[in-house]
Amino acid sequence: MMKKLKLQSNSSALLYIQILKITVLVTLYLLVSMFSLSAQTPRKDSGADGLPIKYLKIGDTIPQALWDLKLDVVGHPARVKQTTLRDYSSKKLIILDFWATWCSSCIAAFPGLYKLQNDLGDQIKVLSVTYQDRAAIEKFINKSEFIRSQGLKNTFSSVVGDKLLTKYFEKSGIPFTVCIDNRGVVRSLSEPSELNAPALRQMIRDTNAVPVAAQVIEFKRPLLGPYYDNKIHNYYYSTLLPYGRGISQASVFNVDSLQGYKQLVVPNLNVFMQYAVALQYSSNYSAGIARIPSRCILEVSDPDRIVNKLSTIQHFWEYTYESVSPITYEDKAIYRKMERDLNFYLGMTASYQKRNVNCLVIRVADPRKLIINKESTQSPKVILNGLMESDGTANGKFLQKAENDYKQVKNAIIGIAVKHIPNLFNRRKIAALPFMIDETGLSDQVSITLPDNINDLEQLKQAFAARGMTLSLENRNLVMLVLREDGYRGDSTVLQLTEQGYVAVQGKEGAR
Repeated sequence: MMKKLKLQSNSSALLYIQILKITVLVTLYLLVSMFSLSAQTPRKDSGADGLPIKYLKIGDTIPQALWDLKLDVVGHPARVKQTTLRDYSSKKLIILDFWATWCSSCIAAFPGLYKLQNDLGDQIKVLSVTYQDRAAIEKFINKSEFIRSQGLKNTFSSVVGDKLLTKYFEKSGIPFTVCIDNRGVVRSLSEPSELNAPALRQMIRDTNAVPVAAQVIEFKRPLLGPYYDNKIHNYYYSTLLPYGRGISQASVFNVDSLQGYKQLVVPNLNVFMQYAVALQYSSNYSAGIARIPSRCILEVSDPDRIVNKLSTIQHFWEYTYESVSPITYEDKAIYRKMERDLNFYLGMTASYQKRNVNCLVIRVADPRKLIINKESTQSPKVILNGLMESDGTANGKFLQKAENDYKQVKNAIIGIAVKHIPNLFNRRKIAALPFMIDETGLSDQVSITLPDNINDLEQLKQAFAARGMTLSLENRNLVMLVLREDGYRGDSTVLQLTEQGYVAVQGKEGAR
């Protein structure tokens, strides 16, 4: 019996050894295969030399391979099809300007950047960079009304089809600029608005100067974190800061279980949007209406002052809110605290309330007279002041003159589904009109020539009537976001609609 058990034990040991050998051989084979694959195939995020790309920060030097990287270019003054960064190494600074045709902020920054280039003579070179192809950018240069009106048609140039340069720089979006000096050192990472002649001259004079603040890409830790020793825990605070350039508008909610805190950051948003974030647990909360002027009411003692500043002063009433709270706090409590903080700092209160307001309701007048587009595949277009912002291609969205049958038309909507018309008027702020509602039940596309003055309600009604639809002014009970100043004593039932929203008017008849 003992001999039999011994034989069984030996057999088990031999089987175990065989399995172990097979496992080792398979593991070695897989490792060799993985090594061979990585050696032959560059990673998806690899650079010109096949090595993984690490984001470059201020003070870093760009890889030598980038200096001679062939870059396809459109609009080059010498009419060449390719260029390199080394072609501009005689300049003190090279400004890489990342952009796209659909980015209106990018396009709006061109005049300022080219003015810097003109003001500083031969010391700097602005080199715009986009991922879009040659055809899209050539179309942009030839058709963009903004480029023509700014006198840039014969001077604007851009790198096209970029897949590599953009990978070297961490950015939350575009427009985004990178300054590189003639040593290849990264001197600034910022939005175009942060660049100015004095700052660039300082960088040219002093190779160690960093006059342009580094862009805040994201909030990975509390703003006050660097001022505390890492060993210090349990510091909590909240603050409301003015608009900060270079900060992304993406809100964050971080939970750090190691340090034991929750961090809420709501950056660079106006007061309406700040309250919309804070009130998301309140009664009657309605997502998205803070972005619609005709769903907001401002009850303040001097509405003209606020409305005028909102219309004329860039970033007026825009703030960044941050709070750091114990991890044991419920999310709801953190947002409630944000509401109390906004009330305290701004001297206001906000709430979602049901109010009776006038609305514009779209209906079909007579189905037999309804004029819809026969070709439902027509590319949607919007013409405002004789300019349209789409030519029917994903890469061609920019302001250009209306063509074909709409050359003489100042305002029009073309090939827009009826059900989408309200969003066009409500969210895009093309006119100071009451909230629009579709009750046609139609998904068909229509084209409507709008009056020259879109705010003229009677003419707007006639434009819809010409396509077989009615546009009627009706009172509806809607949820509104109401901001009230502390101590306000006005009449909240009399409202006047402005481009910034409704304002309460005391002793006057409200408009619409």
